[in-house]
Amino acid sequence: MFSQRLNESFQYLKRDALAGSVAGIMAVPLTVGICLMSDYPVMTGIYTVIFATIISFITSLFRPGNYVGTPGVAAGLAPALALGVSVFGMENMPFVIFLTASFQMIVWRFKLEKYILKLVPHYLVEGLLAGVGLKIAFKFLPFLYDIQHETDEWLNFEREMVMLLSAVSFALFVLLYKYYQKKMPALPYVIIMATGFGLTFFMPLPLLSIDPVPFELALPIPHFGSLSNSETGWLILKMVGYALMLGTIDVIEQVMSNVAIEKLDPLDRKCDTNNSLFAIWIANMGATFFGGMTNLDGLAKSTTNAVAGAVTKTSNLFTALVLILVVLFPEILAYTPEYALGIIMVYSGWKMIANIAQVRAEGRYALILAGVCGFLVFEFGIFEGLLLVLFGHAIIQYIFMRRLGKSNKQVWGIFRVALREKKVAQLMDVEDVLTEAQIPVLTKWLAAVNKHDINLLRELYTSDAVLTPAFSTNIHYNIEQIIDYYKYLFTHEGVYLKKLDLHMQKHGNMRINSGHYGIGWKQDGKDESHVMRFSMIVEKNKIVTHHTSTLPTGDIPLNKWEGVHDPEHPEFII
Repeated sequence: MFSQRLNESFQYLKRDALAGSVAGIMAVPLTVGICLMSDYPVMTGIYTVIFATIISFITSLFRPGNYVGTPGVAAGLAPALALGVSVFGMENMPFVIFLTASFQMIVWRFKLEKYILKLVPHYLVEGLLAGVGLKIAFKFLPFLYDIQHETDEWLNFEREMVMLLSAVSFALFVLLYKYYQKKMPALPYVIIMATGFGLTFFMPLPLLSIDPVPFELALPIPHFGSLSNSETGWLILKMVGYALMLGTIDVIEQVMSNVAIEKLDPLDRKCDTNNSLFAIWIANMGATFFGGMTNLDGLAKSTTNAVAGAVTKTSNLFTALVLILVVLFPEILAYTPEYALGIIMVYSGWKMIANIAQVRAEGRYALILAGVCGFLVFEFGIFEGLLLVLFGHAIIQYIFMRRLGKSNKQVWGIFRVALREKKVAQLMDVEDVLTEAQIPVLTKWLAAVNKHDINLLRELYTSDAVLTPAFSTNIHYNIEQIIDYYKYLFTHEGVYLKKLDLHMQKHGNMRINSGHYGIGWKQDGKDESHVMRFSMIVEKNKIVTHHTSTLPTGDIPLNKWEGVHDPEHPEFII
């Protein structure tokens, strides 16, 4: 297998070289901005990305995780790293990152990532990232109006010119990103940085200050100074707790990135998240020997790499090559104006905040909890905010269980079953979804089908409801006929549903849900899946009419959905 993968890595050399170079150009301003946010030296961040991309290529020959992802320092971890630098000091960060990598190694060795994902619901991760995005946006907002020459009057001509330049450039960046994100996602970054570089010769613009940091090797040992034994013990406990938090966020972000990267793969290859974690912990542990940062396959750089034409991890070597040129010629960064970097980082922060809108379809509870998580992370920090919201989530779940009449022993039993389940679904959440009146009926329906619970499905439809299913030649005109259909559906092995997109309307007392969902099962030991269209009319929390159909473009399995569905360029079939 090694020789086969090595041959494949050179089979698409030209495509990978171009894609990796484009991803490397984009990685430069992102790495600089994340380093400034993390309070790390910029050159240390660049060393980290170079090392991580090389490790990513090497490990892909033995244990491929994803095939077109590009590793680098993660924006979502920037405030957490800044917190570590503030609390433990830069001299202790290599040891802390070593602890983080050790924890990730344990997660990889025993495949514990599935349990982390169950304990931390994905909508809380979206909330956490929204809080981090807010921190990033506020951190770099002053870059959009800073000037070289301060005067007694704050709003002077020089500041007005910088603000006007920032506003025009920001609008240009957003328009370019919107238009080219699927064709040439790196183009907006290149144009903004190149324009800023050129304007430094004609306007007095504040420039980045990059401190030279030599590449030096050293053991990642802690420095306790003159602390007493009790103070040293307490500090080590704090370091371990911090490393667990940092490692958990790193693992969750990598898992989420892999889901998206898999959809971008030009050869439709499956991602192995555990193998991706293998590359991460090795790169993180190795980085501690030169004072490096944590890394993962970032979605922005990975998307750029894939869209630019990458097929294998050989592209990562060319990303590393671009960054090596920056190390050899650091004056490239010295002519980067602050406003250009501010535009890129403020927009990156805004995208992280805007992603919380995806939680809307999960129901009111998930959206509120994600919003609270974002606020707590912004106000108190990642570690404290996540712990507070997880504690609150656990209390709410416990109260719901008790309201359902379950004993403490039964609640604990449900929790244990949820952790043993192979699927990501959390049974405590499912119980909540299926019984609480404020939870959307569509969410209840999805949960009931995934649980294969006929009795719960019976409660969701009116007695004279009408169901027109895609996989039946009959229209079912009452609840008994509908239940018969579901009984037939559940004769297939492992039937499951996955919501893809949703459009909601409200007319008087009626709610109309429409969109796409995926359905799958096992057929003769093989996975089979389909993308379906649906519409569902709900009145008084009961389904009145329900219609599903296959796509007129032909059958599309779930793993082919991304890229085929483009709302801005719909496909019409006559």
